[in-house]
Amino acid sequence: MHENQKLPQCTWIARPCRKQLCRCDPPIGGGTKVRVKSAMTLIGFVLALGTAEPCLAQWTSVHFTVVAHEDDWQLFFNPVPWTDVRTPGRKVVFIYLTAGDAGLGTGPAASPYLLAREEGAERAVRFIANIDSVPGSDAFTKVVVNGHTISKHTYKNTPSYFLRLPDGNPHGKGYPETGQISLEKLRLGQLPALSAVDGSATYVDWNDLVYTLEVLIRTELLGSGAARSSLLFHDSSPTANPHDHSDHTNAGRAMDIVASRMPCMDVTRFVGYDTGHLLANVSPADLINKAGVFAVTVSGVTDRGHGTRWIKSYLHWLERTYSHTIQGNGSRCYNAGKPCGQSTCGGCCDVDGVCQDGTTHAACGYGGSSCAVCSLADGMSCRNQVCAAHGSERTTVRGAPRPKRGPLLPRATKGTSLPLRPSQTW
Repeated sequence: MHENQKLPQCTWIARPCRKQLCRCDPPIGGGTKVRVKSAMTLIGFVLALGTAEPCLAQWTSVHFTVVAHEDDWQLFFNPVPWTDVRTPGRKVVFIYLTAGDAGLGTGPAASPYLLAREEGAERAVRFIANIDSVPGSDAFTKVVVNGHTISKHTYKNTPSYFLRLPDGNPHGKGYPETGQISLEKLRLGQLPALSAVDGSATYVDWNDLVYTLEVLIRTELLGSGAARSSLLFHDSSPTANPHDHSDHTNAGRAMDIVASRMPCMDVTRFVGYDTGHLLANVSPADLINKAGVFAVTVSGVTDRGHGTRWIKSYLHWLERTYSHTIQGNGSRCYNAGKPCGQSTCGGCCDVDGVCQDGTTHAACGYGGSSCAVCSLADGMSCRNQVCAAHGSERTTVRGAPRPKRGPLLPRATKGTSLPLRPSQTW
C-alpha cells in the first residue's frame, strides 16, 4: 500500500453509514487484474478484498446500467439511474460498450474524444453521488475479465466499465477512419474479430463479447449480499424501439442474451431515439434533474476542447423516458448453497458457482472443473464434455483429469430461453 493511501472507511450513502449500509472502497493502485476463470477464483477474490477492509461491503441490491455510448443513460434512462445512485445500500454498475468516438478512434492526439466522453459520463455519476454526501475519491484501474482488459472507474457506490469498442455509426456501417467496423458487423459474423479502439482488448466473436458481459455482471454480484438485482439496457425490439442507433440496438441484443441466462434479475428496456416522437412524460421535477445531469455530461466534453452536445435535437429527449420492465423470478443471482466442485457436480462449475451439465459450447466440462467456452469461431464444439474440433477425434481438454465417477448430487439446471415479451404497456 502506498504510504499516502489511507485504510478504507465507511462512507455515507444518502445517510450516515450503518451496518446494513456500510460501503468500503479498498485502495486500488496501479492496475488490478481480475481474471475470472471459475467460481472458486471469484470467491477467493471477494474474500481477499473482504478480509482487508475494516468493514465488509453488503449491498441490499445491485443495479446494472448497460449502454452503448457515454451519454445514453443520461438522455434515455433517467430519472431511473438518478434514483438508483441515491438509494441507500444500492450498488449501481455502469457499463459502456463503445468509445462513442464517432470514427475518431483514439484521436485527436491533443485531446482524445473518447476520453472527453468518458469524463462526461464520470462527471454525471459524481454529480448524482455527491448530492447526499460529501465528495469522495476516484479510483481508476484496469481489470481483466474473461481475458479482456477493461478500464474501470469507481466512485462511491458506482463502478463504471469502459469497453471502448468502435462507434458503429447510426446505421451500423462503421466509419472509414476506423475501418468500417461495428457491433452490428460483429454480431452478423461479418468481422473476424472486433478490437477496442485503444487496442486494450479483442473480442473474437459475438459470443465472446456477450460472455464477457455476463462474467462481468456475475463478478459484481458474487459476494455482494444483494437480495435483488436489475438490468437496465436499450430495447432491441424494432417494434417497441424503431429507428434507433445501431449501437443501441446491438447493445440491447447482447444484453437480451445475458438476461435470458439470468432470469433472477429484473429487466428494464428503454426506448431511444424514437422517444422524440412520443408524448412528453417526464415530470417537471424529474426534468430539472435530468437536464442537470446531461448538462454536467456535456461540460465534461466541452472542457476538453470538443463541441457542445447541448443542441435542440438532443434536448427534446430530456422530456421523455419510455421503458418496459419484466420482473425476475425472485431467486438470488449466485449460488448460495454448497460450493460446486468434484464432490457435488458431475458436469462443470460455471462462473456463478452453479453446476452445469457440461454439454454445451458455452459451458463445457466434467468432474466439477471450471466450465470452458468452446470457440465456435475456431471450429470447436462440446463433445463428451470436452471442447473438440469439428471433424476430428482429437480433443482439447480443459480442467482437471477426468476423475472416477461416484454418486453425485442432482445437477442444477438453468433456463436459457428468452422470456416472452408481453404486450407493451407504457
